[in-house]
Amino acid sequence: MDVRHFLTASRIIIVAGKGGTGKSALSGALALAAARTGLRTRLIDLDGPTTSVPTHENLVRETVSPGRALSDYLDSRGLGFVSRRLASSGIVELVASTAPGIDDLLVLGKVKSIAHSSDVDLVVVDGPASGHALDMLRAPTQLKRAVPGGPIGHQADEVITLLGDSSRCRTMIVTTPAVTPVHEAVAAMNELAHDFGVALAPVVVNMTDETPPPLADPSTLAPHLHTAWQWASTRAAAQAAAVAELDAATDLPMVVLRRHRLDGDDLVAALTDDLVASIEALPETEPG
Repeated sequence: MDVRHFLTASRIIIVAGKGGTGKSALSGALALAAARTGLRTRLIDLDGPTTSVPTHENLVRETVSPGRALSDYLDSRGLGFVSRRLASSGIVELVASTAPGIDDLLVLGKVKSIAHSSDVDLVVVDGPASGHALDMLRAPTQLKRAVPGGPIGHQADEVITLLGDSSRCRTMIVTTPAVTPVHEAVAAMNELAHDFGVALAPVVVNMTDETPPPLADPSTLAPHLHTAWQWASTRAAAQAAAVAELDAATDLPMVVLRRHRLDGDDLVAALTDDLVASIEALPETEPG
């Protein structure tokens, strides 16, 4: 698959995954890969930047908070004086979180607005950590059920439509090659797709380890090397089994990335190279 085609299949990619899956580094790698293809890319942090990303002329990074989203929403409705009063009193973030799910709806609405900008080709969202990412994606539907009318109901309708339209927005679930994270990823994808109508991107399996080379007679190794080889072989077999289980549980394409013992810019740069190679290995047409 052509990398640019993959990245322009939707205007927004929301990256979601539990802590420890490398979600933030992957978000940075997606954004950097897009920027390198010439796409004007916006990387949105919802919890504030947690990893550094190499700079690129086509890449802009910003943090979106519920308070900022509320202020921008009020400004767009001609209520700038209200947002200024809230900001001056220091309670704008508090007001933006007065009811469960309101903060998530505001943030998703702001992401939608950013994607509509004429100077943006792709928005990559580094979703909130752990289970909050799923709560954020559930929020519009749950709020719509609770408040079917008025500004909240209207905004919920718009965001629900956005999340379900794969040409506008896809959610990318990130997991690691272990049984428990794979089970959690499968459950999350099933819930998001079937219960909430969220359009999904290929699933990412991050931090896979290389399989050690086969040996004709491992017993000829020194004891400590033999122990290390056995341990690495057992780990690789367990990871392969977890990936196979994921593959059997979903018809989504998989992007499998290696573990890199790096951090910061070096990690994101290495992940970007792996990501591009993995995308190029995908079939030209993703299953619908």
